Amino acid sequence: MNAKAINELINSLKAITVHGDAIIIPADKTADRLELKDHSYYFWVDINRKGHRLKKLTLQLREQQRKELPLLRLDIYGPPHQNPEGDFPLAGEIIPCPHIHIAHPEYGISIAYPLNNTYAKMLIPNVMIDDALVVVKEFLRRCNVGNIDDYTYTYQTELL
Repeated sequence: MNAKAINELINSLKAITVHGDAIIIPADKTADRLELKDHSYYFWVDINRKGHRLKKLTLQLREQQRKELPLLRLDIYGPPHQNPEGDFPLAGEIIPCPHIHIAHPEYGISIAYPLNNTYAKMLIPNVMIDDALVVVKEFLRRCNVGNIDDYTYTYQTELL
């Protein structure tokens, strides 16, 4: 996929298609996904809280027909990321968590950017980085979801 197609998918105006009025953030050690739609495509936002760490939160935007190529991935907790060598900003640099990966035609999702980077377009104050509700809503804004405020956001209280 070329850069123009990637940017068009990321920047297209999307809507959450959840029935009801609540978005439930999965409990620790679990995962779920939200379904989104724009005028032509369907998307998933994976909300992953699985893992061996006490805290884990990874969010990922995928277009359903090309689900093997994430468009965006936000890693809140985890190890630093080593960017590959190449001809792009931050090439070869180590990027600490939290960071965001943005799909690239040549490098896939292997390039990470600090959240305060202008290309990242993800500004979450450090004092709010541990609040999964805030992080999910900010990630949905970065994914250009238009109906974020039509829903309430709560944590899953028990495993089913």
